[in-house]
Amino acid sequence: MRRTLIGTIVMIAVLVVGAVLVAQEETKWLDPANCHFCQPLTETEGLLEAVGWENHNISNGIVTITTYAPEWEEAAKAAGAAMEKLWESYDPTAEHHLCGLCEAWLTVPMDKIVMEKVEFNGGELSITTTSDAEVLAQLHEMTDKTIAAMAALMEAEEAKVEEAEAEEGHEGHGH
Repeated sequence: MRRTLIGTIVMIAVLVVGAVLVAQEETKWLDPANCHFCQPLTETEGLLEAVGWENHNISNGIVTITTYAPEWEEAAKAAGAAMEKLWESYDPTAEHHLCGLCEAWLTVPMDKIVMEKVEFNGGELSITTTSDAEVLAQLHEMTDKTIAAMAALMEAEEAKVEEAEAEEGHEGHGH
């Protein structure tokens, strides 16, 4: 059971963190390059950008849907396994830099949640449920922050693309 819980947490973190290399906050909510637990996601070039995910609040918890193309399955699963080992060996007395999402997961009372993981061809569905109203509010807040951070990242990426396209349009005009 503990292994399933840890595995589900890892996969949620793996796929929620996804392509979030740019998020800027006081303690970055999503910061795979600098987070003790998420760092394995950055070890395979292109992995963060190749993984897709969706996060949703449900009436009794949260759902994370993770997808990846077949050519990324091995790398995604290897990163997940490496992250799982880090979670299993976590020493709270040791000093580690964590992203906001991983810090938040450390505060979730594991005895008050049920985590399920369903693997499918090309991804995974992770479901975390609780009957505790306070924990439910905490899970929903975490998902809301993750969705907002991902939206901000997507906006920033779209702005970069638009800026690059605009610059290309001015090439050769003598400006």
